[in-house]
Amino acid sequence: MRELSGREPDFKPTRYDVHKRINQSSCRAWGLVFLVLVLFVQGCGRKEKKTEKQPETKPAGISNILFFLETSASMGGYLKGETNFKVAVSEIVTKLNQVAPVEVWTIAGKPQPVVGGYNQFVVNLATTPLATERSSELHKIFKQVGEKAKGNTVTLLVSDCILSFPDADIKQNPEINRQNAESVLKSQINDQFAALKKQGVSASVWAYSSGFNGTYYDYQNNKHKLAGESRPFYIWVIGKQELVADLNQKMNELLITKPAKQLDFGASGALKQFDLFFSLNKKGSWRAEKAGLTELSVKPAAPAEFAVGVNLSGLPAYAQAEEYIRKNAVLTTPSATVKLVNVQQKEKVSTERLKERELKLLNQNTHVLTFRVENLYDEKTGLTIKLPVRFDDWYANGWSTMDDRTPASRFNKTFALVHLMNGVKEAYQSSTNDFLVLNLNLEK
Repeated sequence: MRELSGREPDFKPTRYDVHKRINQSSCRAWGLVFLVLVLFVQGCGRKEKKTEKQPETKPAGISNILFFLETSASMGGYLKGETNFKVAVSEIVTKLNQVAPVEVWTIAGKPQPVVGGYNQFVVNLATTPLATERSSELHKIFKQVGEKAKGNTVTLLVSDCILSFPDADIKQNPEINRQNAESVLKSQINDQFAALKKQGVSASVWAYSSGFNGTYYDYQNNKHKLAGESRPFYIWVIGKQELVADLNQKMNELLITKPAKQLDFGASGALKQFDLFFSLNKKGSWRAEKAGLTELSVKPAAPAEFAVGVNLSGLPAYAQAEEYIRKNAVLTTPSATVKLVNVQQKEKVSTERLKERELKLLNQNTHVLTFRVENLYDEKTGLTIKLPVRFDDWYANGWSTMDDRTPASRFNKTFALVHLMNGVKEAYQSSTNDFLVLNLNLEK
């Protein structure tokens, strides 16, 4: 065994031992520093993730309104003297600005902005000759106005809506307007609104009447001096269907001078949402499920009845009428006998026995439709309820004429209006176009 000379029992550390301990302490220190750095970086990352904000989405709505007044010479008689035209147009422009900012334009050929805004425009209606332009083709005006109805912009056009060929064509053939209004002019209007429909743009038209003091041009371009004779004029609202419906609703509440008639042309798909009530108007034995009725027991002598709630607020006013729904609703089912037995507007529904949950369902809808199941032949079958698009035809009865040369034949009527409106109607209406499509199941 080797002898360690001069070494005491409790020996002192060598230089090697000192350096070893120093190195071990340094490693532990750097390890702690590294651990702190890791935790700090991770903490910062977590903090940054927590404070990260998602982009906010703005609710859809009307951002601005462009109001166009046709200023061809045929419009001049509406602006002379005391006329309902000036009263109605002034009010409409003013009330529109309460809905969204309004820009006013005149249009005959190229659109021109009105300097001074809508307030100056109202003054101009009373003080400044506006309808001084040469006549223009209506389908071209609709095209220019329709092109502005993009995004959340809604456009309006005021016009007498008289379909006509250019002056040069009428000089060559005085009967061209009567002979070709349906074949050519209607087709031009149809083509223009079909293009708008493809873009998801819909339209409404408000019909008014006003005294007319000035020169009226008949379909042959002959001049007639009128003094207060009643003449129609029309205001078209063009834009996305939900925006047009919103504007119609708001203006109906704001306007004192309301239109005599209104017609709405929709471009969106059918409404498909409904709420199935579990006790309202219930008869017979069945249980409500999300997709329809189950545990349904029905016999001819003991039919069952159920009700659904639908929100029809976006439909034209005439399509919301109870009689319209009763007359036009179509029910199809392969193996059952089902009938629509009642249509009620929400306000007419008795709520005395409704529980809170069902009352909430009622309040989020505008109509209650009640159906009777008289037979169910299979264990399970589907039921489809459709409300096809049908447009009111008031324009064809009392508002349109094909001969406007005499006071009696043109009184409060518009030349060839029936062809203009049919051109628009055919652009939006098709055999597969429905206001409402509901699908539910009937199961024993």
